[in-house]
Amino acid sequence: KYKKKKNRKKESDIMLDEKICKLRDKLNKCISNGEDYSVIYKVSVELDELIAKYYANMVEITQK
Repeated sequence: KYKKKKNRKKESDIMLDEKICKLRDKLNKCISNGEDYSVIYKVSVELDELIAKYYANMVEITQK
């Protein structure tokens, strides 16, 4: 008997991935437009939190 690996992303992970891409684009635009440092920092921290959440979900999936 062969077991299938659970590599499939959950819908919530796909949504999280999309949010990360959008926020990364927003950060890049902020930097390109010369936004205030506090705005860039805020977006960067939000992006870091989403990335950490994404990887925590990936670790949880691979450990199952």
